[in-house]
Amino acid sequence: MLLYLSSNGKSGLTDFMEGQELVIKKLIGRFSLKLFAAKDIRNYIGCKYFLVDVSCIEEQLDDFIVALQSMQMMLNVRIIPILSDKANADAYIGRLVDIGVTDIVTADSMDGIRDELADCLSEDGMQRYKRPPESFKQDTAFEEAPSPKEIVKYKWNSRNVKIAIAGTQRRSGVTVTAFNLAAWLIARGASACYVETNTNRHLNWIVNIYDAEKDGEAYPVGGVDCYFTNELDKDYNFIIYDCGEIKEPPTIFREADIRLLCGSILPHEAKDYLQVLNACKDMDIHKLGLCVPKPLQEFCRESLNKDIMIAESSHDLFENNINGYIYMPMVKRFIINI
Repeated sequence: MLLYLSSNGKSGLTDFMEGQELVIKKLIGRFSLKLFAAKDIRNYIGCKYFLVDVSCIEEQLDDFIVALQSMQMMLNVRIIPILSDKANADAYIGRLVDIGVTDIVTADSMDGIRDELADCLSEDGMQRYKRPPESFKQDTAFEEAPSPKEIVKYKWNSRNVKIAIAGTQRRSGVTVTAFNLAAWLIARGASACYVETNTNRHLNWIVNIYDAEKDGEAYPVGGVDCYFTNELDKDYNFIIYDCGEIKEPPTIFREADIRLLCGSILPHEAKDYLQVLNACKDMDIHKLGLCVPKPLQEFCRESLNKDIMIAESSHDLFENNINGYIYMPMVKRFIINI
């Protein structure tokens, strides 16, 4: 399928392809590409080519590029912008090539546009703007608030403070976040444990991998006491509950002292996040967005909820010096003489 967003003046550009095997879906008008990417693009998951007449797009260059990057993440699609008659076409070309979009139509005559379009739709695509793959500047860095290199130990005034962590989708980082938070607290002088309260049974796998031996009711793993049930045999400063994926807040989440909601806030998954937020609208929740590339962070937060914090990605269960800028405000009130 070829999806074509077109202005009235260029709606006939694809007519020469009529009768070919390629299915063409044409939308004519004026569009906000950001809103289209957030709300409508999921209806075109099977799309192979995305042809866009830039003159029908409301966004200026920076926001246009952000919207295209969002579409690149959601769809395995060849993007073909039409820059014909665009006054600042050179500026667009430079930014497009930087994000790996090299099938670009710039001709002014109708015949020239159709020739370039046919080139873009060929098996190897247009070669004019291609660079070696290593020179592309795809920016997938995460917005980070740097953690201090030196870890400071504090005195804590808390007893069995319940922290419930839940996710809005499967594989939304709940277990890693729960362990990272426990490790972060322990490294700073607090006592903390992990309790599995979902049915994923990740803890069983973790205990077996690390050959953890039972100590009372807990299985110590990487310095963190882990419990399969909410039957603790000692007190801690903080008890961290892994609630897994939720659609409605379970009792442990509702009754927690601190609640943290994790999930993807990318446009094609933001609906799941919003549904859970609405189900928890009467609660005080720390909202966390995971694995959001830097160019999309502000767009995703503005589209969904400005209070969402963007977390740095972690692949180590026991990383104890990551995302402190998120954790510290949650627990600062329990530190003595900070």
